[in-house]
Formats: sequence, structure tokens, C-alpha cells
Amino acid sequence: MNSTLLKSRLILVTVFSVLCSSIANAGLKIYYIRHAEGGHNVKKQWEAKGVPESEWPPYVGNPDEFTPKGIEEVKLGTEKLNAYDFDFVATSPLWRARNTVRPYLDAKKKIAEIWPELAEAAGMIEILDKDLPEVKGEILNKGKAMQIEEDEKGVLIFREGVENNYKGAPRGSIDRLNVAHTKHVTLHVIDLIEKRFGNSEKSILLTGHNSAGVSLLKLLLQEAPTGNARRGIRNVGVWMVEQQDDGSYQLMMYNDKPYTPSE
Repeated sequence: MNSTLLKSRLILVTVFSVLCSSIANAGLKIYYIRHAEGGHNVKKQWEAKGVPESEWPPYVGNPDEFTPKGIEEVKLGTEKLNAYDFDFVATSPLWRARNTVRPYLDAKKKIAEIWPELAEAAGMIEILDKDLPEVKGEILNKGKAMQIEEDEKGVLIFREGVENNYKGAPRGSIDRLNVAHTKHVTLHVIDLIEKRFGNSEKSILLTGHNSAGVSLLKLLLQEAPTGNARRGIRNVGVWMVEQQDDGSYQLMMYNDKPYTPSE
């Protein structure tokens, strides 16, 4: 491991531990971690290099395999998460999210629910628009069936009554209808959280993706965050919101650092 990555690891683990301990007795806390770097994240880089595809490492372009950097990021993310004992864990059904959180689950002997609504989806820029088209018909639990691999049994479980992905917008739909689907399922995530954990002192962890995670954050806050939360979520970056007495949410941490809004 190079010295820069090691230094970053030590800093992030320290910051994360301090933040966790400083808010231990506050209201409901929702933590969100983005998955580690997958092969799909580096495909454009390899295309830009001009290297023939036949000479690419096998992980390039594969969303179900981590890059060498991603493998190290999983270790870093696990160290950060090990600083806290979450009351509940849910994960996107996609391989890269499941396997980012898996080492934490193994270390803490915890079980995570698979929430299909946490899967990556477009729409983070327009997610707060008030005039998005209406989602017609039921889409929750109406998509393709999800699977739990043999070595995941006992570690991952389906949410009760939900064994299918949600149904996406029809192929060829306008972009704003895709955003509407994202907003629909993301609001469902918030509803699930509030029904199960709202107005408690629980700490829960969600494992997912960049666009989906930004969309969720914006809908929780009902506004776009400013300051150091203007950019996307880094690989294995963590944000955290804390529920206030009036039921609203306050952003406390973004990409592992205390949230600092712009003036």
C-alpha cells in the first residue's frame, strides 16, 4: 500500500471515530456509504489510454469486480465502519454495494437487508423538481427477481415480502420520467426508514451508489446541500444526517468530513 493511501486511511478512520462518538446520544442517524471502485468506473480511463481491449485487465468494465484500488477502498471503508455498531444495515442489491459492506457484516456478525430501492438510478440533479411526470401504476417489487448467493445466506436477507427489483421506466422514456421513478422509490426509502426508526436514537447504515445517494440526501434535506457537499460521494465516502426534534434532517457529515455549508 502506498504512503498516500495509508495516510488517507488513518485520517479518515480518526475523523469518522470522532464524529461517531460526538453524536452518540442524538436522534436517529442515517449513514450512507458509497461502494468501492468497480471495473465499470475505470472503463473510460482505459479507453482513453488507447490500449487494445484484448489487453485490458479482466476487471475493466466489469461492475461485478473491484479494481485493485477498489479492493483497498473496501479495506478502508471497513475500518471506518468498524468504528461504529449500527443498529440496522441495508444495501443496494448490486454486487459492488453488497461486497463493499460484506466485510463489515462479517466482522460485526450482522445481517443486512437488501433494499432494491437503493440501486443506482439517474436523477440526482433534477430530483427536487416539483413538476416531474406522474409514475403510473405500481412499480415497487415489480421488476426482475433478486438473488442471494449461497455464500451470502445468513448475512444478506430480503426485506420482508420484497424479492424483486422495482420496475424501471419503459425503454425509450423521456429522461424526466426516469427521474420520476427514482424520486418515487427514494421517497419510499425515506418512508420505510421513518416508519421503522423515526424519532429514535438508532443509527442505521445504507450502502449504495453516487447518484442514488445524492438523490436520497437531497430528498431528506428537501434542498441541495452546499459547501463541501456540492460534489458527488467519493468511493467509500460516508455522509450522515441526524433527525431533529421537528422530524427534519440536518446534514452532519459528507465524504467523511464534518459538513460545512457555504454562506
